[in-house]
Amino acid sequence: MTDLAAVRVLFVEDSEDDVDLAVRALKREGLTPVWRVASAEAEMRALLREAPPQAILSDFSMPGFDGVQALRIAQELAPSVPFIFLSGTIGEERAIEAIRMGATDYVLKNNLRRLGYVLKRALAEAEDRERVRKAEEERARLVEILEATSDYVGMSDPEGRQIYINTAGSRLIGRSPEAILGQPIFDIYPAWARDIILHEARPRAEREGIWEGETAMLDGEGREVPVSQVIIAHRREGSGEVRFFSAIARDISERKAYEAQLKYLANYSPLTGLPNRSLLGDRALQAIAHARRTGRSCGVVVVNIDRFKRLNQSYGHEAGNELLKALAGRMEAAVRAGDTIAHLGADSFAVLATDLARDDDVHYVARKVIDALATPMALEGRPLHITASVGASTYPRDGEDFELLQRNAEAAMHRVKAQGGNGFQFYAAAMTQGAVERLELESGLRVAIAQKQLLLHYQPQVAIDGGAIVGVEALMRWEHPERGPISPAQFIPIAEESGLIEPLGVWALTEAVRQLAEWRAAGQRLRMAVNVSARQFRSEGFVEAVARALHAHAIEPSCLELELTESALIDDRVQADRLLAELKNLGVLIAVDDFGTGYSSLSYLSGLPVDCVKIDRAFVTQAAKGGRDAAIVQAIVSLGHSLGLRVLAEGIETAEQLEFLSQQGCDEGQGYLFARPSPASGLGALLAAGRLGPNTIQEKQ
Repeated sequence: MTDLAAVRVLFVEDSEDDVDLAVRALKREGLTPVWRVASAEAEMRALLREAPPQAILSDFSMPGFDGVQALRIAQELAPSVPFIFLSGTIGEERAIEAIRMGATDYVLKNNLRRLGYVLKRALAEAEDRERVRKAEEERARLVEILEATSDYVGMSDPEGRQIYINTAGSRLIGRSPEAILGQPIFDIYPAWARDIILHEARPRAEREGIWEGETAMLDGEGREVPVSQVIIAHRREGSGEVRFFSAIARDISERKAYEAQLKYLANYSPLTGLPNRSLLGDRALQAIAHARRTGRSCGVVVVNIDRFKRLNQSYGHEAGNELLKALAGRMEAAVRAGDTIAHLGADSFAVLATDLARDDDVHYVARKVIDALATPMALEGRPLHITASVGASTYPRDGEDFELLQRNAEAAMHRVKAQGGNGFQFYAAAMTQGAVERLELESGLRVAIAQKQLLLHYQPQVAIDGGAIVGVEALMRWEHPERGPISPAQFIPIAEESGLIEPLGVWALTEAVRQLAEWRAAGQRLRMAVNVSARQFRSEGFVEAVARALHAHAIEPSCLELELTESALIDDRVQADRLLAELKNLGVLIAVDDFGTGYSSLSYLSGLPVDCVKIDRAFVTQAAKGGRDAAIVQAIVSLGHSLGLRVLAEGIETAEQLEFLSQQGCDEGQGYLFARPSPASGLGALLAAGRLGPNTIQEKQ
């Protein structure tokens, strides 16, 4: 409401007396004007720009400046300010014309009693117009915001007819505003969502003012679009009657798709599309509960593809993945409709066999899987025969929960694997003891590292022509305080699986180099061979560890030979080549250990920066008897020499083997025929002699 106690008035008047009379008239009507006077155009313009008044009272006729001009100036500079003609000369026709031109009203100077009333009414109307203008501006801004938002915004009357929809909403439902306005809003929802809107959302919004939830809307082609929605009931002030409902909806298709993807990845293998271990566990709980209620049985079958790692190395990871997908399809087709085939990871699968009449019935499920894998497959155009190691456990005989059943089935599978694979076994209680012993060995090995229970034995490497000792191989031994000596065949695989091989390898390397430095200081010109596991070879900082050990004991790099298996060099050839190059830059020697047992070829070996090939003992043992093994040894020696490599035979135990190797031109050998591995303290005499041969070999224990 306008404050009448201080109304700002601009008089456009050339008579001070007329202004005085007008002011008195306004005061008599309770108004307290604060006025300024302009009698010329320039003056009026200046005052309007300086401080716009709340009302303009203008004479109609003035010398050199008339009211019509003043009206036009007011419309230009203060269009919302009431303009009232206050004149003694204006006639009725001219007054009507002035109002048509935009004047608010007119008052004759001889009737100033009307002035207060006219001004009050003009101020009130101006205030109303300003209020409406601001409301319209506010509404326009709101509409602009609603039209700019990417969310659906719609309004409907209490009967459910659409009265507004923004551009984003129209785009979401695929219909123009003209096509939807006045139509029932429920038509834009699928049937299930329509029920929610009708019976839950709008009633709750009417009761509580707001409803929030997830529904769906239909796009222009009738497809469901999932939305997150808010519905608000807007009420009239005073009566509380609902005037309209507003709805805001956001398309959550991407979020729903992402959630579905996360749910899928949480329950299925992204490679094979089969259920994963988590989903298999959930289904196993249901199968066990069913078996418990019905008195029947269920079982878990674990399937591990034999030699898959080598297949992966030979054909590549991409081909290996395709093979796994094909195998998954075969196994899925082989199991019964109610069973679940799951991909546990890498080359391992599992089958949950449900509703079995007898425990032994799980064998038939396993047999179907084995038979499905037995049919040859084509990989990169080559026929491929696949075998698997399969173990099974059954409820309740082998366990009453999924974790135990799976663990026991895996134990059975590992027993098959240890026996050469390509077979099936049920779980047996004795196998658990083996698993416990394995865990105890791992725990003991951790203690052994900390308490320095490990030591190195050394086996001489001898020149076959002449018997000169040219080097020694460092071999790790474990003296357990309670069990006594533990074979490397027992603890090395455990160390590799648990990751302990890395600290063990660093210790062995450092200790071997230290011992070499001690022997060389005593005048022994030896080469030290140290075994390096594939995991240690690829571990971060391995090359730096070799350099530190050599530097710490001032050993020439060429006196150290690192023995790597074929598998360590085949897996990830790019990384292997880089690491070998770094080691060769140091100057150390590289030997390929157990050559002939893997997949090496002439072209592969020729590309490696190696210095020595070691023939595996498996070939040496039977080589003297001729046949296949003799031919393999001959080929390895010939291959090595053609590539300029030194050839060393392992496991020489008889004079006949030595003679055969000498005939083939093998350079070096090691084995019980020359000397057993022994602590450094036990090699003093042998190393001092500097030579070993059939007539000077150490007696076998």
